Amino acid sequence: MAFQTPITVKEAIDHIHNSRYLLPAIQREFVWSPHQIERLFDSLMRGYPIGSFLFWRVDPETAKNYRFYQFITNYDQRKPHNPVHDAPSAVPGLKAVLDGQQRLTALNVGLHGSGRWKLPRLWWNNPRAFPERRLHLNLLAPRMENEEDLLYKFRLLPEKDAKDRNARNDREHWYRVGDILDVEDAADLIDVVYDLGLADTRNPQKVLNRLHRVVHSDGIVSAYEETDQGPERVLNIFVRTNSGGTTLSYSDMLLSMAVAQWDKVDARKEIHSLVDEINNIGRGFSFNHDFVLKACLMLGDSNSVRFKVENFRKSKIGALQDQWDRIRSTITETVEVASSFGYSRQSLTSANALLPIAYFLHRRQPSLGTKDRKAIRDWLIRSLLKRGIWGSGVDTLLVAIRKAIRESSSHDGFPAPMIEKAMAPGKSLAFDDEELQDLADAVYGGRAYSLLFLLYDFVDVATNQFHIDHVFPRALMTPARLTKAGIAEEEIPTYRERVNRLGNLQLLEGSTNSSKGKKPPSEWLLEQYSEEGRLQHCHLHDLGHVPTETKGFLEFYEMRRSRILEKLRHALAYDSQDNPD
Repeated sequence: MAFQTPITVKEAIDHIHNSRYLLPAIQREFVWSPHQIERLFDSLMRGYPIGSFLFWRVDPETAKNYRFYQFITNYDQRKPHNPVHDAPSAVPGLKAVLDGQQRLTALNVGLHGSGRWKLPRLWWNNPRAFPERRLHLNLLAPRMENEEDLLYKFRLLPEKDAKDRNARNDREHWYRVGDILDVEDAADLIDVVYDLGLADTRNPQKVLNRLHRVVHSDGIVSAYEETDQGPERVLNIFVRTNSGGTTLSYSDMLLSMAVAQWDKVDARKEIHSLVDEINNIGRGFSFNHDFVLKACLMLGDSNSVRFKVENFRKSKIGALQDQWDRIRSTITETVEVASSFGYSRQSLTSANALLPIAYFLHRRQPSLGTKDRKAIRDWLIRSLLKRGIWGSGVDTLLVAIRKAIRESSSHDGFPAPMIEKAMAPGKSLAFDDEELQDLADAVYGGRAYSLLFLLYDFVDVATNQFHIDHVFPRALMTPARLTKAGIAEEEIPTYRERVNRLGNLQLLEGSTNSSKGKKPPSEWLLEQYSEEGRLQHCHLHDLGHVPTETKGFLEFYEMRRSRILEKLRHALAYDSQDNPD
């Protein structure tokens, strides 16, 4: 392994775009945030070292045996996948990047491309949540460290946002950083500053000169180069060099093995496209390739479902490849079933809970009847509500459940009793009174979703147009509004704590909830329903008497909590006759 003469950032970017730098299949995808990119460029401008890189010079004959990927130029958080390179053996002087992918991608996105990261407080399926952003530098910002520990003010901004800022604020001028690539001669920066209308100030000229030197002149990209063509040595080097940063997970390594050994389909492309597909079902999910790989082991009837090398030997990988179309179809159907129960990324607290359902669907007769759907739904909810079910020991649990499903008759439907027997005693789904009390106090989040799905199944969640609503809106529970409502100071914390718990939550269809807004519940009920409709709504949702004033909230809450607790005792009752010995 030899140390190479450092090159400029511009040269490195050129190598990316002429495919001289490629990524081996074992590399993970780009995961940096906008702030990390901004910090990298700030470090470059301040002359801080950004670490050395590690390349593997790949001979053409060696390149024929492996799959390589191109760098991302226009990053999208929803689909962060690197495109495959079709002919790596034809690339002269090919270098596979073993260490430094994230930094090189950040340089490429910042200088040559763009990025789309989700904005806060917007849904993943909202197109406006992912605006295209390009890296900009404020040429007029004074150089002083700010709260983000940055000396230079870099920001990833939409083009329109940058132009609007420039137009309305004479203390800001956001320069698109990638434009510096087109300025070959530093002497031309005088014309650049003049064209920007900033010739009467010194700071823009100084900042642009520094940026130009960083990109075009300084030898910043320094690297060690491995020339040995043996894959085992290269793999060991890769794992060692990446262990100090974001550790390469076992499943990442196993995915790379699948990529290398599937010869009929592109495993990486297939798995990632499936992840994209199932994450877009219904209100959206957050599955990753770990879930798909675990499902492959589960549905492929591997003796173990653990992520270990022997489960990914060539013979077993080949068997999974032969079943891939059916496995893919089953995984998609399973997520569609979960979505029809109301689950999404906000409410599904364990992806592993879907694997027994997937195994049943994989073995069953073509149609899924109403009885099976109810049995699956009830079992899924119970398993998600019970603490510790999908924690430690999950691989052993999945194998036991799979055996129970395999030994049951496919004509008898979803075998919830046999599954629960296989789970007991270590993972029993029985709930004692202390656990029920704890469920009755669930706060807004995943468990509250499951509880509301369980108790109020008359709400149509299959359309995915439902909301979890606070009966008494949180807007009524600010300290100022509670004081104005006459609540004693010592009681205010109790009001604020109870408002977010199950006793104050209900499932409402989306359009209905939108009409409610921040109105007090008594006022909203009066506007929304006739007298008969109000009585029916209060009965169905266990609201009882809804007070007209905030002062009555605590009594309302305790009464509704009692009704919910009683329903939970009935809904989660554990009958030993349902779990025969």
